[in-house]
Amino acid sequence: MTHVRAVGVGLILMGCLMACPLEAGAPPAPASETDRTDELFLRYQLDPVFEKLGRGIGNTLGGWLELPLNIQKRYTPADAATSIATGTVLGIVKGVIRTGVGVYEMVTFWLPYPERYAPILPTLDYFQRAGPQREPLLLE
Repeated sequence: MTHVRAVGVGLILMGCLMACPLEAGAPPAPASETDRTDELFLRYQLDPVFEKLGRGIGNTLGGWLELPLNIQKRYTPADAATSIATGTVLGIVKGVIRTGVGVYEMVTFWLPYPERYAPILPTLDYFQRAGPQREPLLLE
């Protein structure tokens, strides 16, 4: 039991020592160095480029989500078999299209096509924002 207590105290002391900065009197980095990335993004207008790349990755990896979404949209209890079959076929077709558009956007993310990096497909219903979003609690 004493050994376990000694190990626990040792771990706590190591954690405290690692949390302390080695150079307590070191001045913070100048603002011009810390904001360099933001400055470059604004100068070269890279935000839409990386949004297009992110959309492409999301559409490529999430194209299969069209299948359950379309089955859910088309389902009616009165005609379950036909509505499930219709939703499945439509989901497969839309999923292939979404995956293809995602690959296109990933490959051409640096080109401003379509006009000013506009999205080709609408966002999936899973990811639509429903109303105003609250700020995270840590920022309030």
